[in-house]
Amino acid sequence: MAPKLPEKVLLVDDDRNLLDSFRRQFRKRLNLVTAVSGGDALQAIQDDGPFAVVVSDMQMPNMDGVELLTRVRVAAPNTVRIMLTGNANLEVALGAINQGHISRFLNKPVEVPELYEAIIDGIQHYRLVMMEKTLLNKTLKGAVNLLTDILSLVDPDSFSQASRIKRHVDTMLKSLGLQDTWHFELAALLSQIGHITIPREILEKVASNVPLTTKEAALYKTHPEIGSRLLQHIPRLETVAAIVAHQEAEDEMEKISKHLSQEDKITLGSHLLKVAIAYDKRITAGMDEDQSLTELKDEPTRYAPALVEALAAGEGSNKQVEIMHLPLAKLHSGMILDQNIRTQAGTMLVARGQELSQPILLRLIAAEHNDVIHGPYRVVNVRE
Repeated sequence: MAPKLPEKVLLVDDDRNLLDSFRRQFRKRLNLVTAVSGGDALQAIQDDGPFAVVVSDMQMPNMDGVELLTRVRVAAPNTVRIMLTGNANLEVALGAINQGHISRFLNKPVEVPELYEAIIDGIQHYRLVMMEKTLLNKTLKGAVNLLTDILSLVDPDSFSQASRIKRHVDTMLKSLGLQDTWHFELAALLSQIGHITIPREILEKVASNVPLTTKEAALYKTHPEIGSRLLQHIPRLETVAAIVAHQEAEDEMEKISKHLSQEDKITLGSHLLKVAIAYDKRITAGMDEDQSLTELKDEPTRYAPALVEALAAGEGSNKQVEIMHLPLAKLHSGMILDQNIRTQAGTMLVARGQELSQPILLRLIAAEHNDVIHGPYRVVNVRE
């Protein structure tokens, strides 16, 4: 007999007798939870999730299967959704698939082996999705973090900027409550990677808000496209590369203003970067948060109002900011530098605004050990 599977399966039907029958059939083969209504199913997802698969009847009172699985998609986007119905109408099936992104459609009465096979297929698909997320979260994102840490040592100003941009993007994503945001997070981290091909004197002018010549400005504007070309051949980073390329995009404002949709990640991601970069430029130029946000709000055709509002909501949250002067031994990852750290010869080691990481701390330890920098260091510690 097949072993009990660890992933949970939720079966929803207003027919209690049918649910009892399925529980008897599957009790030793599936980790099965049942619900007699859409409301009970959503509560089960909240209380007992995550579920690998949700199987729902189509015809139920108060909340039909299409509405339920559409809401399941929002609440648990990784869960595989299967519809059961006695109505073989093509229009109903297409509506269910389109609205709820339902992966399978089974006609009632369904044979137990057919339903079991569909559920097992759903569990296998869920496992693949979760393995992919693990790869992205632990492997790919870890490698990208290491890459950005190394590049931050090569070009501290640019990657301090990227670190700040990511924090602004994270603030907007948190305010919006969006799911599956890794594309946007990596695009923010890598948004300035094209700077490595821009001459140092141009980057120093940009960092100091010194006007560029026409030729210098034209060269500097190439960095998003250059960064995109560096990234686009890395597997799974094609969307990230496109977001980086379009970070100064002027088009599709009408689309992003009407609704925030993750269906077009490139459009949403590019506008997230655009707002974050514009905000960061104002903050680093000496404006306070309120003035910076006001300027962005005053240009609704350039900066998506919904994203500016999301940034304002996050910046206005109850954060406790503590500025401290600490010796190197008391610095730790996650703190944010509130000063530039330069060697006695004037070489920039880490730029103001950079979030400290283990590689950066190791570099500072080596520099202090060699007597080229001295503490204490001014840092910002932010607590929610």
